[in-house]
This record gives sequence, structure tokens and C-alpha cells, in this order.
Amino acid sequence: MTWLAIGLALLNACCFTAGTWLQHSASAGGASLAAAVRRPRWLAGLALLATGAVMQVNALRLAPVTVIEPAGVIGIVISVVWALRIRRAPLRWGTGRALAAIVVGTGAFAVLAALNTVTRPVTTAAQLQAGALVLAVVAGCLLVARPLRGRARCLVLGMGGGTAYGCTSVMIRAATEQFASHGVSAPLLGSLAGLAATVLAGFWLVQRAYADGPPESTVATLTVVDPLVAVTIGIGLLGEAPGLTLPIAALGLAFAAVAIGGVVRLSHDIPTPQPSSVTYDRSIPCPEVPSGVSSSARTPIRPM
Repeated sequence: MTWLAIGLALLNACCFTAGTWLQHSASAGGASLAAAVRRPRWLAGLALLATGAVMQVNALRLAPVTVIEPAGVIGIVISVVWALRIRRAPLRWGTGRALAAIVVGTGAFAVLAALNTVTRPVTTAAQLQAGALVLAVVAGCLLVARPLRGRARCLVLGMGGGTAYGCTSVMIRAATEQFASHGVSAPLLGSLAGLAATVLAGFWLVQRAYADGPPESTVATLTVVDPLVAVTIGIGLLGEAPGLTLPIAALGLAFAAVAIGGVVRLSHDIPTPQPSSVTYDRSIPCPEVPSGVSSSARTPIRPM
């Protein structure tokens, strides 16, 4: 069952990457969300994201979060290779090092967490604490991103979206446990409401990140921040690492720092496509408009 779960997680990574590229092509250039949702590419990307989400939910039913979440790192590699083929560009040394840092840092963090964690039930108090923590981080990202532009804004908004999505795994597991134990109940409805809120918050932040940077930067940020947040909530709030020692915690933080450093490096190394524009030679004088021509036609026209 574990291998089947990993396979579903890998398929989800492929669907997520393809859906991200399609939605980015519809949202790039600062297009509003209301305008983007009417474009067929955006809707096709949404269908792929929904398909991947179904695969992820079934993967979480078959294996622990610490095994499933890191499998999404393959999405970063797929996204970067896809971008290089589209742009017909070679893999640069800086990009290769950033990818290696992301894969190694996230993978080592996940392996370390898997070796030192045990499954614990998700309590209502833990859900409320996780929701409050995620809300604080998302609000902080929005405040930080407000004065920023371009790559920096894309990175911060992606981190906020990844934080929100990192909480969804906890909410999904809580809802699954509550439905198995009590069926349809008030706690289950509360968990589903929290799940809907985190999904919508992450979705909105990611759509804004698409409009401010390259898609592979958004994929990298989400794929790294999501499992880091999920594992941190599991260890810190759910108590899934009762035997955690200070050296192991320090090593895990070091691996997380390596992965985040790789994301920052990748966001700076990836070229941002610029919209084509016409350049005019201002050294060429503008032709004068005869005096008999109406004032509406007096606007000088610069030759290309």
C-alpha cells in the first residue's frame, strides 16, 4: 500500500506541475483572477489540480504524511525541465545547485522526520492551534508582500500559499479520523470548514503568485514549504515526535534551511519572461502635421 501511495503522490506532482503552468499562462502579466477564470487554459489547469488533489487524498489514506508530502518534490524537477525545454535553454550551474539543495534538503528532512515520528490522533485543540498559526503566517506574508514587486512578491506569496496548503494535510487526516469514528458530526463539519478555509486561502495566494513570477518558482516554493509546515505541525502540535532530541531537531532545521535556500536561489536564477514591446528610435524627428489638419490628428507619430 505504501508504494501505491507514493505512486499516487508522484502522479499528483505531475498534475500539479501541469496545472500550475496552465494557470500561470492565464494569470501572468497581472491579469485579475476574475479575468483568468474565464480562460480555457485556467479551467484546464483547475481540472488537473482537482485530479491531483483526489490522488493526494487517497495517498494520505494509505501512508503517513511524512512519507507522502516529500514525494511532491519531483514536481520541482518536472517544472524546471519543462521550462528549459520551452525556452530552449540549457541547465545552468546555479539552477542545478538550487535543484540539488531543494531535493536533498527536503528529502533528508522527510527521512529524519519519518524515523523519529509516530502517528497520533488529531485533536480539536491541535486543529485550532494549527489554524491560528497558519492564519498568522498567511497574514504576515500578505503584509510583507504588499510593498514588493516581481520575484520577491512571488516568493512571499508562494510561501503563504504553501503554509496554507501545509495545514490541509492535517485537516484531511482529522476529518478522516472523525468520520471513521463518529460519522457525520459537528467536529467533522468543523474540520471540513477549516479545510475549505485553508484551501481557499492557499488557492488565492497561489493565483497572485502566478501573476508576479515564473511558474517554476511558485512550484518550488509550494513544494518545499508545504511538507515543512505539515511535518512541523505534526511534531510541534500533534506530538508525533515524543523522543525528539535537540541534536535531531537542529539537524532537521539545518536540512529545512538548505531546502529554503535552494528555493531562494532558484527564484533568482530563473529568468522571468517579459512581455514583448515595441522600441522606438527617439533620435528620429517626428514629422510635422500640416496646420490645416484637425487637432485630433496633430499627435506626432514616431517611425519604428
